[in-house]
Amino acid sequence: MQRVPTGISTLDSILKGGFEKGSITLIYGGPGTGKTNIALNFSINCVKNYGGVIFIDSESLSPERLHSFTGGKREIASKLLFYRVRSFIEQEEAIKKTYSLLMRGINVSAIVIDSFTEFYNLNIEHMNSLASLSKQLGILEDIAKNYSLVVLLTSRVYYSIKDGRIKNVAGYYMNPAIKTIIRLEKIDDIRKAILEKHRTIVPGKEALFKIQSDSVIGVE
Repeated sequence: MQRVPTGISTLDSILKGGFEKGSITLIYGGPGTGKTNIALNFSINCVKNYGGVIFIDSESLSPERLHSFTGGKREIASKLLFYRVRSFIEQEEAIKKTYSLLMRGINVSAIVIDSFTEFYNLNIEHMNSLASLSKQLGILEDIAKNYSLVVLLTSRVYYSIKDGRIKNVAGYYMNPAIKTIIRLEKIDDIRKAILEKHRTIVPGKEALFKIQSDSVIGVE
């Protein structure tokens, strides 16, 4: 199974090289656990070493944060095709445009969506949101398989009283389509990534990492 490194040594170690091509990876965790920073670090590592990245942003990523990770280098930033979306419908359209670009031959190594569930709402227009969620996941599965790309999603969380822990939003509907699931936790200034699901690696492995101003580094 081909993998693309995240650029974070400890995370790459438990993933035996990085995120898998041809499937969807999901990272979830509470605020401040490092979801966006991992997405950025992975994206920059990709454009430096493997090819362009399509980055769909629903979290209003600050230009300053993006600039710090790219180091202000135009040759790096130019390989990031950046979509900012403001609704679940806009997100669906951005995913459709992405598929269209791939069919036209654009060369990218990964699709990143941060956060995939930002606009998903279980209570408002539930059936419309669920139908769109299903459609988006279907397109992303096709993209991953047909073009042998990494598809990386991040997700918001909620607290499940029944299970007594946080879970990713819409997980009941999403998780069957996700081949790799990673949960993030924050311990003071250190973060922990816990592998919850993987096609070929036994779950439960953990990796520590630290967020810097311009990157994410593994903590041994």
